[in-house]
Amino acid sequence: MKNLFVILSLGILVASCSKKDNKVTTEVSKSDSLVTKNEFVIDSVRVQDSLVINKNLTAKFDRQLLVFPSIQNKVILDSIYKEFKFDGTSYDANSLKAALMKQMQKSFADNKKSSEEWSPEFKQTWDESSAMKVVSHKDDILTLRYFGSGYSGGAHGYYFENYKTFDLKNNKVISQNDILKNPADASWDKILKAHFDEPEQKEMLLEDKISPNNNFYFDKDKITFVYNQYEITAYAAGVVYITLNFKDIKDQLKPGFIKQYNIK
Repeated sequence: MKNLFVILSLGILVASCSKKDNKVTTEVSKSDSLVTKNEFVIDSVRVQDSLVINKNLTAKFDRQLLVFPSIQNKVILDSIYKEFKFDGTSYDANSLKAALMKQMQKSFADNKKSSEEWSPEFKQTWDESSAMKVVSHKDDILTLRYFGSGYSGGAHGYYFENYKTFDLKNNKVISQNDILKNPADASWDKILKAHFDEPEQKEMLLEDKISPNNNFYFDKDKITFVYNQYEITAYAAGVVYITLNFKDIKDQLKPGFIKQYNIK
């Protein structure tokens, strides 16, 4: 009994030290549930901090990533983290956290260098933030949302929202070419312009013709194409969403897609 008490005490001490060593700037969260062999596990890692560069300028960094211990295919993992431009080959929580720490240090160094060329005359915060979220995961189809914002001086900041859908069974990213017969068909311009989620955004179009892009998400009934600021409209329009019901564009869909996803 005495030995058991010592072992338990050491366990509590180790747990306490682990909590104590976690800095406020980093955060790793893991699933609390017991993981079965076939369970799809999603963890996350986050790095955030700020740096006072001078009396008028503060830099902030905040980035959160999802971690997928259940995904082993490197092609899928490379694609999931492609836009973050990591130079590593491993995507476990510790590796991703280390990569984010390097990115944060670079971001602060770049802001400091920029401030030597120009610095605001009044208090200002230059910030960079981004995150990931699971939109859906069903029948080996995983859809992720990447979003973020930032500001580094100038008239206004920026915001972005990107989507990717992965076929985990066949280890591939689903693109418009997997769904549409001919994304370059001239008829898409009329179809898309008629289905803006917010029709008033059409008044700020920058492009004469618009076509489907690879920034989309879908379910069994509809697909939504997403266009970021300046992509097809002026900055003031914000992010544009165009939602199409599959039943209305069925003649534009590939037969294989219709069959695989049981499109009615």
